[in-house]
Amino acid sequence: MWELTKLKDVKVTDKYFDEALHIDVKNMLLLDPDRLLAGFRETACILAGDDEEITNAFMKRKQRYGGEWEDKLIGGHTMGHYLTALAQAAVSPAVTGKELEDVKERLDYMLVSLKECQEKIKGTENEGFIFGAGFPTKEFRDNPLLQFENVEKGLSHPFLEAWVPWYTMHKILTGLNASFKYYGSETALEIANALGVWIAKRTEGWTEDKHKKVLSIEYGGMNDCLYELYEINRDLKDKGNSLYSKEYERFADAAHAFDETELFERILSGKADLLNNVHANTTIPKFIGALARYEAFNSEKKYLDYAESFWDLVVNKHTYVTGGNSENEHFGQDNVLDLERTNVNNETCNTYNMLKLSRRLFAVTGKKKYLDYSARTLINAIMASQNHETGFTTYFQPMATGYHKVFNTLDGNFWCCTGTGYENFTKLQRGIFYKGDEKLLISLYIASEYVSNDYVVTMDCNFTKSDKVNIRIKPADGKVVADDLWLRIPTWSKAVPSVRLNGKEKELGQNEGFLIVSKEDIAGGAELEVCIPFGITCENLPDGKNTYAFLYGPYVLSARLGAKKIMTKPHGIAVIASAGRSVDSDEISIVSEKTVEDFVGNIDKYLIKRDGEAEFDLIGTSKPLVFTTHFDQYTESYGIYWKLKV
Repeated sequence: MWELTKLKDVKVTDKYFDEALHIDVKNMLLLDPDRLLAGFRETACILAGDDEEITNAFMKRKQRYGGEWEDKLIGGHTMGHYLTALAQAAVSPAVTGKELEDVKERLDYMLVSLKECQEKIKGTENEGFIFGAGFPTKEFRDNPLLQFENVEKGLSHPFLEAWVPWYTMHKILTGLNASFKYYGSETALEIANALGVWIAKRTEGWTEDKHKKVLSIEYGGMNDCLYELYEINRDLKDKGNSLYSKEYERFADAAHAFDETELFERILSGKADLLNNVHANTTIPKFIGALARYEAFNSEKKYLDYAESFWDLVVNKHTYVTGGNSENEHFGQDNVLDLERTNVNNETCNTYNMLKLSRRLFAVTGKKKYLDYSARTLINAIMASQNHETGFTTYFQPMATGYHKVFNTLDGNFWCCTGTGYENFTKLQRGIFYKGDEKLLISLYIASEYVSNDYVVTMDCNFTKSDKVNIRIKPADGKVVADDLWLRIPTWSKAVPSVRLNGKEKELGQNEGFLIVSKEDIAGGAELEVCIPFGITCENLPDGKNTYAFLYGPYVLSARLGAKKIMTKPHGIAVIASAGRSVDSDEISIVSEKTVEDFVGNIDKYLIKRDGEAEFDLIGTSKPLVFTTHFDQYTESYGIYWKLKV
């Protein structure tokens, strides 16, 4: 029905977004590629039977990064994210000149080096295998595949037995797929196909008991990346391209081995509290994989039903105002969110994956709700996850009032969210535009430019300063615009947006939440001014009817609470969490109205925007506060949710 426009065709021109991209790329290029490759090279040398001298030379005498992730059994997961992020940056129109040269050089180096690792064990029983995990004991050093053997036995101690090796493999294969799909690297495809055969061979050897044990341990989106690899090769074959793997059909069978249909059916049942105590980032990619099966074959609608049912459950019963979810990485009971506001909410990987699921669900269904979620989440959770001075990113975003965001460091915290963070900011243009049959959709109102063979669309807007969106459509030389233009009506719009076409008011038709500008009106080019009226709105929580968050149009607002009590503490496995709480209470007494309902209903009178600034003064309460756009909060403690009382 719809397709995401290609990354190479869209350039984000918004200054804030552009800066977020470039600081992300800068950080990636500061990493030592040989240290990221060290685990892969050492694994290849062990499997090839190389001696110490050969191994040291092959490893360039470099050691893995530390931080208790890359040097442990989950080591190598960063590589997959790194490949994907570099591939996205390599095709971004905003990455140019020396920066682009450096990105391409780095990506080429990583891929050639991984190919060398694979070539080292060609002709052996492990042909095609690449991996970069650490070796905590001699047992693992003697057998780099031990983690995979252990999960087949149901053994999963992260330090002693196995730390989600299939999860790591998912990241690696996805990065290889991206390097071919976006960047066009034939080397990446060769590595992916050989690795895909190794994976298929392994899954084909599972007994029913082994299969169940493997699926009981986090495996990321192995179904998703294998269906993707299957589709890549099927499309190449259909086009007569000799690069396709002759064994590509095995990739689909291997993908299906990771389809957890028992879980899918359970979610489809619609019973209460199905996600209670379920690890969120373990689960979301499984349903992306279910959708991938539907995308690959377009005939098994139940897999689409699985994905849609899961999305509805997460978004409607487990999601905070920013679009994030989870407490300490887990879902809770349905509609229990206020009670679970802590210093460790909203794991960033969850948001990354929910965005991926949402965009792809819209593409196959055309349902506007997926775009509404995506728009809110991109600005209020993804953009809010970056320290805009350092480019470093969050693991958690606290929903309890009075905590701050904790960010990774360049070479010390290789968390899962560090990897997805690299990806997030090299694909900020994704989802702004969608292309359909004789129609182009603007989903996200972000200053940007879309270039097709037939026309260019330029969009300029900044809702912190104006309610207007200016859109210019210019046909290419000798061409006409032969597409209708669809405009998403945001959920936060207080009325149907007004439109001026070439300076004159224009009444537009609507279709299920979209305004439609006909191709006849823009065939020779056009300028549109879209006015989207908005103001302050309030949203409460299902288990906290008086616990409110405030929004200004598309932006979640959070109160500035200072930096005096900023402290951190260790959390989980080598993660860092916010520790010092800057307020004793998140209660606010209303002194200007007789009821909470009246205060909320008249919020425009009490949360007042400062002229020329994205800052708002809260008045009429016992606690005067200054709010700002949450995506720009990264230096101090904050408060999104407040308990209102009279």
